[in-house]
This record gives sequence, C-alpha cells and structure tokens, in this order.
Amino acid sequence: MRILRFTGFTLLEYLRSGRVALEIVATLVVYFVFLRRVGLGMNAEYFFSVTGVYTPALTLYSTAAFIGIGDRPQGYVLLSRGLSRASYLLGIFLSSLVIVAGSYGLLSIMAALFNRPPDLDLAGWLLGTLPLLLNVGLLSALMIMLSPLVFATGWRLFVLGLIALAFSSNFIGGTVLESLPEVVRTLLRAVQAILGGPLVPAFYGFQLAVTRDYSTGTAVANLFAQASLLISLLGLAIYSFSRRDLIFSQ
Repeated sequence: MRILRFTGFTLLEYLRSGRVALEIVATLVVYFVFLRRVGLGMNAEYFFSVTGVYTPALTLYSTAAFIGIGDRPQGYVLLSRGLSRASYLLGIFLSSLVIVAGSYGLLSIMAALFNRPPDLDLAGWLLGTLPLLLNVGLLSALMIMLSPLVFATGWRLFVLGLIALAFSSNFIGGTVLESLPEVVRTLLRAVQAILGGPLVPAFYGFQLAVTRDYSTGTAVANLFAQASLLISLLGLAIYSFSRRDLIFSQ
C-alpha cells in the first residue's frame, strides 16, 4: 500500500508540474503523423513497429523526469518518514511505467476507433503489447539503476562502458578489426558475445511484438527472459540504493 500511495503521490506531483504536457503532445503527434495514414490503411505489423520505437523513446524522457523528481532533498524527507528505499525506487519506476503505458494505451484506442488495423484483434493486441511493455520496463529499470540516485559515478561509467563494449561490433569492424592482432580479435568477439547476451531478450521482444508469433517455445522463453532481466535490474538498483548514503544538496 505504501508503494501504491507513493506512486499516486508522485504521479500527482508530475501532473501538477505540467511535465505531462510533453507526453500528451508527443502522443498526438505520433498518431497524426504515423498512425492516422488517411487513405493508406494500416496493418498490425506497422502499428507495433511504430509503437515499438515510440515507447522506448518516450521512456527515456519520462523516466528521466521522474528520476529528477525523486533525486531532490524534498523527496528524501519521505524516506525519513517510514517509506523504505525499495518502495521509493519502485514508486518512481511504476510512475514512469504508468505514464508510458497510458500514452501507448491512448494511441491504441485512437487507432482502434479511427484507423483500426484489419488484421489486429484483441488477442493479437495483447500478444504484441506484452513484450512491448516488458521492453519499456527494462529500459526504465536500467535508467533508474544508472541514475545518480542509485549508482555512484564510477559504477555508472563502468556499466556504460560494458554496454558500449557490447555494441562495439557496430563501430569496430572492417579494416579496423582486421588491423588488430588475432588474439585481440578473438578476445573482443568473446567479450561482445558475453555482454551482448542480456541485450538479446530486448531485441527479440521488439520482433515478437511486431510479428506476434507465439507458435514456438522461443517466444514464451523470451518473455520469461525479459521478466527475469527486469526483476534483476530492479533488484540490483534497490540493493545498491539501500546501501548508499543519501547526499543532501541545495
């Protein structure tokens, strides 16, 4: 109940601040620019392709805004009033999730009312929505974990370096890769494979949302992997936050 009350309190603060206006404007812009498609029609694959890109982009803004609300001396007063640090972080996470899911829900309703994809029914929408929202949760949890509220600067740089190394195959290749010694290339590929493993559920989750193909066991296994990774990120963030001293600043 404390988590839910703090989530409601945070959402109310967010609405009062007027920050939600950007989400509302962004939702309307995405609908009229990408989903209205007057005279062109729209299928389910196109709908989930657009929303699968839009929701993570919105998550970046919304989660950063809620982190800004939480990372203030005024917010720390709540922690001295009996609200646990786990409840504090989960309240920030759930608040961001509610805003992004609400924007996605509004897009879905407008698309269903005014430009419904003929090949998308309620069951198909649910099957596509589940991996999409899990990806939203993953990105939001990662941002919270990497925020100044949770991780110190050194740990943030370390994790960001690992993520950059996992994506290094996109900018280290061709002549640059061939110029490296064979041992270095082998080691780099091994490190990329290890670090890129946790990224696979998120990328496959996007594909699953677009195709909604649950005919193989891989789809269900990926949902489980997304959920497990989400719990792991939140657990690590809560553990780190619970062991870090609060810093009060003006």
